[in-house]
Amino acid sequence: MRRSTSPAWEKAQIVCLEVPGLRRAAAGIEHQPDIDAGIARLRENARKRAEKSK
Repeated sequence: MRRSTSPAWEKAQIVCLEVPGLRRAAAGIEHQPDIDAGIARLRENARKRAEKSK
C-alpha cells in the first residue's frame, strides 16, 4: 500500500507523534528528543518531496 503524501497526512503523522509527548509533558517530562527528531524527519521529507515535484 502506498502512503499518501498530502499535507493533511503529514499533519496527521505529526499529531500522532505529539500525543505521547503530551502524556510525557503531563507527567513532567519536558526533554523529548525522540519526538523532536521524528517531527524534524517528517518536515525534512516533506521539504525534499516538494523540491522533487517542482
